[in-house]
Amino acid sequence: MSITALPARAVQAIGSAQVLTDSASLVKELIDNALDAQATSITVEISYNTLDIIQVRDNGHGIAPVDRPMVCKRHCTSKIKDLEDLAKIGGASLGFRGEALASAAEMSGSLVVTTRILGEITAVSLKVSQTGEIEMYLAWTAIRTHSLLTLSYSEDRVSQAVGTTVRVTDLFKSLPVRRQTALKDPAKQLTKIKRILQTYAFARPSVRLHLKVLKAKNDKGNWIYAPKAKANVCDAAIKIIGTRAADQCHWIVWCSDNPPISFAANGTGSQETDSSYRLEALMPKAHSGKALPYIPTRPV
Repeated sequence: MSITALPARAVQAIGSAQVLTDSASLVKELIDNALDAQATSITVEISYNTLDIIQVRDNGHGIAPVDRPMVCKRHCTSKIKDLEDLAKIGGASLGFRGEALASAAEMSGSLVVTTRILGEITAVSLKVSQTGEIEMYLAWTAIRTHSLLTLSYSEDRVSQAVGTTVRVTDLFKSLPVRRQTALKDPAKQLTKIKRILQTYAFARPSVRLHLKVLKAKNDKGNWIYAPKAKANVCDAAIKIIGTRAADQCHWIVWCSDNPPISFAANGTGSQETDSSYRLEALMPKAHSGKALPYIPTRPV
């Protein structure tokens, strides 16, 4: 077979599979988007097989009307404008490639984005095509004695609080081998997703996180992290791993211009430090188990 250029459709499908390798990676990307939108409450709903339904709802600032046509287009992002911005973005954003939603649209049966910003009376529900475009429809518009055939975005007005909900169905529909592989062990994926939410609870201890497994035989797979006001990593540790386990840990802070500082996992001791960067970790004492390191606001 001679060398030929792949059609755009094939290139997009291959690239999408590299961006989103499983349902857990999609959940992580959607959580990143929610946190970048300043969300303080994030709910993940996912079917037991982890493919039929994946929905992430947040109470962030929502997507502005002017940005909605490009929200699922590949390489469209509000985080950077050009390559030079990478040097300045630092820890201000969890993502900036503009790949996740476009990849999800490419590989799924359907993708719907429902969003509302402050000042809007109702939310807008947008159906996204596999190419990342908002679905359009033809409509007749009457202007005095003339009629015009116009092309408009297909959007439904729905009831929802300020924030954004992304709903994906039939993930990996266009990749049957990947889908069959994922269906072999959904419990492993659910455990991975729960682990992702727990690491975010440590990295963002003031954000409420909720995991709900749909179509499950019981509610054992559900998980909620409901922090108190101004919660810190020690509060998260007590809620996630329990007081007894947290007492076996040290909270260590490495600063760029200071030696490491160790705090008790119960939160005692000063926690304010001044430096150009910080690396924090909840470290178990010797022979206690795994560590949970994170750069402030981002799990490692």
